[in-house]
Amino acid sequence: MKNENIKYWLDICSVISKNVEESLLEARKDPDLTSVTKIGADGTPTHKIDEYAENAAIDVLKDTGRSLILVSEEIGTIKIGEESAEIVMIMDPLDGTTNAMKNIPCFGISIAIAPLDDDNALSKITLADVNIAFVKNFPTGDSYYAVKNRGAKKNGESISVSGVEEAGRATLSTYLYRSSRDMNNIYAHVRRMRIMGAIAIEMCFVAEGIYDVFLDTQAVRVLDIAASQLIVKEAGGHISDIYSNALSSQVDLNEKTTIIATPNKKLREDIIRLLD
Repeated sequence: MKNENIKYWLDICSVISKNVEESLLEARKDPDLTSVTKIGADGTPTHKIDEYAENAAIDVLKDTGRSLILVSEEIGTIKIGEESAEIVMIMDPLDGTTNAMKNIPCFGISIAIAPLDDDNALSKITLADVNIAFVKNFPTGDSYYAVKNRGAKKNGESISVSGVEEAGRATLSTYLYRSSRDMNNIYAHVRRMRIMGAIAIEMCFVAEGIYDVFLDTQAVRVLDIAASQLIVKEAGGHISDIYSNALSSQVDLNEKTTIIATPNKKLREDIIRLLD
């Protein structure tokens, strides 16, 4: 992707983020904000607050005059523009919906961008093709972004993962499920745990060294990690599934994967050993 296009799309990510954030402030006046309006394209309930966020993002994209394919949580996969699409944008307009509804200060937006040769190339796009990533935590105002092979930044400053190599020194973020017996050994060995409820933002915490591990053993949607996985890698971290395989999942609403994000292979192997 050419430098001018990288800058253009990063700027658009910022505009989208601002528009979504402003729409959510306005949405606070809606008494039905937390109501479920439908089942989204991803098969999960769509709340009215999700629609506010997604519609605000789409409005910006329509105004660009550029052609793209959008893969988004509620609306699914749509074409915007009349010409051949130049990119695919993978977006979670509201990362941490429950947090946003309850005013817990950890929610935001996640946007990943991969170049497209033609409209029919979408089926070939995987996480490895993501070139641009943008995540913003609305309550804190922190923006994280990365360009492939150019590093990761937070609010314009370069970030990097921690140097922690042992589980006993690690701060780990994960998601608890009804059946989590495979996690008992992890809980007993890591130094501390945090659960914030916003996957993209929490993976960015790994990228900047606040967390040492993000782990999901049950399968997270590719949509949720498309941006943050690049940010972690560009910050010097390691991303794989829980079997140490590189993530090569297709960009699809229904695609899921287990995931472990760590600052280095040694810590990853230590955590995976504890899962056995």
